[in-house]
Amino acid sequence: MRNFALILLFIASPAFAQDSQLVGSWKLVSYQLILDSDPPKDQLGKEPKGELILTNDGRVITILASDTRAPAKTDQERSELFKSMIAYAGKYRIEGKEIITTVEVSWNEAWNGTDQRRLWRIEDGKLFIESVPQPSTLFPGKTAVGRSVWERRK
Repeated sequence: MRNFALILLFIASPAFAQDSQLVGSWKLVSYQLILDSDPPKDQLGKEPKGELILTNDGRVITILASDTRAPAKTDQERSELFKSMIAYAGKYRIEGKEIITTVEVSWNEAWNGTDQRRLWRIEDGKLFIESVPQPSTLFPGKTAVGRSVWERRK
């Protein structure tokens, strides 16, 4: 009986529970931001850059960046660069069609230590991820939903 309980504990552990469909390296295809009930906007441009890496042992790292980023020359330009990217890493777990990341480090200090919930689905070989509605980091007083599309790295 004790062995059976240990097997159940192992199967239920986060490392074992990762969805093998998600594990791997992904390249960003598109990213849209929806503020309140506004139409979706290509917040990072028509050809954003990004990487998403999900490991079998439950680690995630992601970075998304605008297709128009350029090296900053002034403090104002450096400040604007903050608005043209998203980056975070931590532990993730899968609960049904939600991927939940406990953020350990991010470009936005307000996210550190929080759980970031995303809905996911794979369709026609692409990974679609959508955030749950949350207060916008870039547009105070507005609610934001981010939508990203990824293709698997080969």
